[in-house]
Formats: sequence, C-alpha cells, structure tokens
Amino acid sequence: MARIYTNPDTPKVDIPQYDLLTFLFESEHSRLSTHHTPIYQDPTLHVDALNPSNYLTRASLLDASQRVAGVLRRRYNVGASGPGKDVVTVISHGQILLPAVFFGVIIAGGIFAAVSPHSSANDMARQVTKSRSSLIISGPEFVDLSVKAAQQTGRSSDSVLVLDSAKPRSLSPLSRDRNLIAEEEPLAWEHITDPEPLRTVPIVLLWSSGTSGLPKAVKISHINLVSEVFLTALNARARAAKEILAGRAPPPFRVLAHLSVSHVAGLISCLVGPTYNAGVVFWLPKYKWSDLLEGVRKYQITMFGSVPSVFLRIAKSPEVKDHFRSVVSAQSGSAPMDKDLQTAVSTRIGPPGQGIGQLWGLSETTGAVTLQSSERKDTDGSIGDILPGVEIRKVDDDLNDTEPEEPGELLVRGPQVTQGYWEDAAATEAAFVTFPGEDGQPWLRTGDIAVYRNGFFHIVDRKKELLKYKGYQVAPAELEGVLFTHPKIEEAVVIGVPGTEPLEVGSDLPRAYVVKKPGVELEEQEVRDFIAANCAPYKQLRGGVVFVDELPKNVAGKYLRRELRDLARKEFAKPSKL
Repeated sequence: MARIYTNPDTPKVDIPQYDLLTFLFESEHSRLSTHHTPIYQDPTLHVDALNPSNYLTRASLLDASQRVAGVLRRRYNVGASGPGKDVVTVISHGQILLPAVFFGVIIAGGIFAAVSPHSSANDMARQVTKSRSSLIISGPEFVDLSVKAAQQTGRSSDSVLVLDSAKPRSLSPLSRDRNLIAEEEPLAWEHITDPEPLRTVPIVLLWSSGTSGLPKAVKISHINLVSEVFLTALNARARAAKEILAGRAPPPFRVLAHLSVSHVAGLISCLVGPTYNAGVVFWLPKYKWSDLLEGVRKYQITMFGSVPSVFLRIAKSPEVKDHFRSVVSAQSGSAPMDKDLQTAVSTRIGPPGQGIGQLWGLSETTGAVTLQSSERKDTDGSIGDILPGVEIRKVDDDLNDTEPEEPGELLVRGPQVTQGYWEDAAATEAAFVTFPGEDGQPWLRTGDIAVYRNGFFHIVDRKKELLKYKGYQVAPAELEGVLFTHPKIEEAVVIGVPGTEPLEVGSDLPRAYVVKKPGVELEEQEVRDFIAANCAPYKQLRGGVVFVDELPKNVAGKYLRRELRDLARKEFAKPSKL
C-alpha cells in the first residue's frame, strides 16, 4: 500500500481561483488589497537600498506595471495572439522596476523568463532560442551581453530594451533617446475566472536542470504562483492572528532583495510574496557581503530567506554582531543545511532562542513544498513541515515505497507543481511518474534523497550526487557537514572521482574541494585524518583533498558541483593516442 505523507493538521486546502494580478492586488486574501489596506494609505513596496529616496508605492507600482504592459502589447505585440505564447527574456541585477516588468509582462499576456546575471552570451542565447523569445529587457549593466546574445540568435539589436530604475525611471530602446513607459498609456489586466487557463497557461519560465541534463524551462502558471504564496503564508497568518488577539502588533514585513529573480527563491521572496503580504522590499543591485550586512541592520529586516553559503558566512564571519537581531523569520533553502550549521547560525539570527528553519522545494514546485512552522524550533536539520495540500512519498529505484528511516527519492504532487517543461515533451515525461492501479495522477520526481525521522523529512543528498564505493552509498552532504565543523575550513564541497586501483574500478572515490579560513595553515593529511576520525571507513577521502581559493556557485548560492566534476573528468581523462 502506498505510504503518502501530508500535513497532519491540514491535508487538504481550497486554493483561491484567481489570476495572479487579481489575487495580489484585489482579492480579500491579499494584505495589499483595499480589503485590508485603504487606497489612501498607498504603502511603499519597493525601495532602492542604496538610494532610499527612490521607491515605488502600490499606486506607482501598478501604474508602472500597466505602462510596461502597454509598451509590450501595443509596440511589440506581446500577448496579441493570446496569453501564454510570447516569452520576454529579462536580465538585470536588482532594481525597483523589476517588479513592474514582472507584472507588466503578465498583464500583457506574455511569459516572464529571467536569465541569471551570471550567464554568458552563449548561455543567454541558448535560452532565448529555446524559449523562442522575441524581446529582451536588459538592465544597463547587461546591454552588451544582451545585444551579443540577440545577434547570436539572429535577432536585431532592436529586440533589446533597456530598463533603468534611476530617476527618471525608464524603459528605452538601445539609443536611450525615448522613455517608452512615459509615452505609453496603461493597459488593464484581464480578470481570468476559467480554472483551466489559470492552471495550464504559463506566465513564468524558470530555468532548471531538473534531475539531469542542460537547463530546461519550467512552466509556471497563475495557480502555481497563487498556491505557493497562499500556502506558505498560512502559518504566518495564523501566528499574526494570535498576536493581534493577545494585544500585540505583528512585526512589519521587510525583505532585503539579494537573490536573483531568475531563481525561484528570488522570484517568490522579492516579487510575489511581499506583494501578497503588503511588505517592503529593499533592493540591493547585487549580492555584496558588506551591503548585505549594512542593509539588514539599517532597514531592520524581519524576513530573511537565503541559501546555506550565505548562512555559513553569517555563522563564521567576525563582522557579524547584532546585524540580524531584527529578523523574526529566517529560512534556508536551495540546498540542504547541515544541523551543525543550523545550530551555529541560530545564535546570530533574530532574538535569542528563535533559530532558523529550512524549507525545501524546486523550480518545478514553484518554490517550497515544506516549510518550518513558527511554533517549532528545529536543530536537527529537517526540512520542516509539509505544506497544506501537498502530498509526498518516498520510493526506491524501482519505485517501491520505502520504510520511513530508509533513504528514498521524494515524489511530490500539489497545486504548485508545474505542468512540465516548455516545448520539451520528453523531459516532461521523464520528470513525472504514475502508479498503476492508483488514481492516475502524476507525481513529480524530485531527485532528492531523504529519510523520514521523528516526524520530519531530512534530505540526505541529490540522487545524481550520491556516490557508490564498493557498493556502499556515500552522501557528499554528510561529509561536507563534517568538514564544516573543522575550525580551519571555511567551505567544502565533496564530489566523486573514478577509482583507478584494481579493487576500486567502478567506484566513486570521495574528493573534497576545500576553502581554508584566512590566515591558517592546513594540510591535506589533517583533513583526511579529520574525516577518518568522524566517518565510516567506506566514507574516507580516497579521492584526495584539493585546496581552492573559492568554490563555484550559481546566482542562488548553490555549489556548482558539475564544474568541479568537469575539472576532475579532465584530470582523469585518458591521453589521446593520436
């Protein structure tokens, strides 16, 4: 019999049936709507963190969004042939007009597809081609890259527009001689009530590698986004209600935008979630450690979501004093956080005893499907509570349900799960599985391996990252968690390299890539001895230790293991006989 895990208190929940704009700006559910915030108050929503006199209110955000939509529809025919067909590619560092572009693309009937600011021209050209995007909106710092990518795909430079939030705020052609949003009249959005297009028509593409292969475009619909922000806010809303009943005002909702909106974490935490909660987003142009520290303290940030590499620096940096004391909710995502790191960083986040939680999700799930509730303080490295309305099961390689404490791949279904990948039927088919004799509804294969312990899931590793040594499974995340506790190690990533000795052929030998703490002496043997003292014999660093100045990361702070594997693969490649 199938073993399906759900939220024990709220296994089912009704999702509001609105298009995203109506849900955020007009529905009774949104704190920003006039049901909760009178129109005359016109709250501030988006602020330039380095120039706080430059900001957008609810009224100015809506006006800018609808003017962007007018430009896209009337001048570039975005959405003219119907919604969910025309992709607008966006590349920019953080700026306050990004939300206006996001909402403007959706209002016009287009599909918002952000590209990572770390992309090369080839990367960007590949995504522009695959999505069939005919228009690129670029921040000023990416104009040359955007023009090069456009030219590589056979598009003219006229397909590139420049977005600049510095006053006077503008959306302009490359010549910068006209401000199109100042010239254009606003375009109102269509209020969609038919549940089928709400569920199936894409409004966002998120680029993801899935469990394997080159990046694919994940289709995100109105209901995917509505579900995600609605479900993740349920616990916080309940907590706020208790505060009000007790005569205490809930804390303000303040976010420091430091994650790219090309990543689902940045999309939800900077563009959608704060709008739903009538929060203020303070935008950093890009992630810079000193600006992050100053911004969190200066603006008394209350909601801080980030990635393990940022939390690792918070835990270890001597610069961190009381910077994060204003934080009332801290969540780590994008990659598993070891319980030792969770414990260490908890002493530096929020008031004493608050701690930090983890959430878990993917681009394919529009973000979180688990989230630690405010009532529970976790120090065991779990990924939190299953969101209401979400179902999870755990299976082995043959898709048999596993015992709770036995590792297995997590499968997910729920209203925030994607319908599949943009124009890639094969990848979509591979991403889902159905079980004969059951209800026929597909489950998303996440590629994440977990155990279920003490009532919560704990991520062990990625399926494709698990190493095999003489038949034993070795989880890189486990070794990395041990290495984190070494007093001389700043960061570490473990990958597998091929065995070359007769008894090791076919095995993965764990290798650690290590960043030493500044000013310390550390030799390979000391690292090997540390693992030997803390891990089983089959988990030893037989592939060696490589010291590096920095580890490759993507825009969301996730370690790019693939780049390290590529380096190792070249090292172990057989020399050509030519």
